[in-house]
Amino acid sequence: MTDELLAAYRGTRYAVLDVDGGSVAEALIGRHRPDVDSVLQAQGAASGVFITAWNPRSVPTDDTANAEAHARMSALLSDRGYTALPHAGFGEDPAWRAEHGFFVLDLAERDALEIAVEFDQNAVVVVQRGAAARLVLSDVMTS
Repeated sequence: MTDELLAAYRGTRYAVLDVDGGSVAEALIGRHRPDVDSVLQAQGAASGVFITAWNPRSVPTDDTANAEAHARMSALLSDRGYTALPHAGFGEDPAWRAEHGFFVLDLAERDALEIAVEFDQNAVVVVQRGAAARLVLSDVMTS
């Protein structure tokens, strides 16, 4: 784990997307955003987790592999009965493409971290209604 990578995660805008791909709410690490609370409230949820299957270990991966991993994560979340809204992460570095993933409602942090490890992801972003978004490192990142 490098300070540079942590800074990149902290500088990313984590956007909940509507069905047309437009941003309806954005979370920022360490900040409370009422627009994210509004999404949670509208969905009847107390919390949400931003998670992606793209670019395992933050290594740029080709579109086909990213799409396949995304489809596997979508199926896993669906099979487990979670409600998952589309999300995209927009980094500060314009060279890094937006990563697509899911804003999973009421997914327990422990379960989110298990899924992150299963998909070789370094971290997730957890949002509780009324609180600041938190970056939570997985065992992939800390090993």
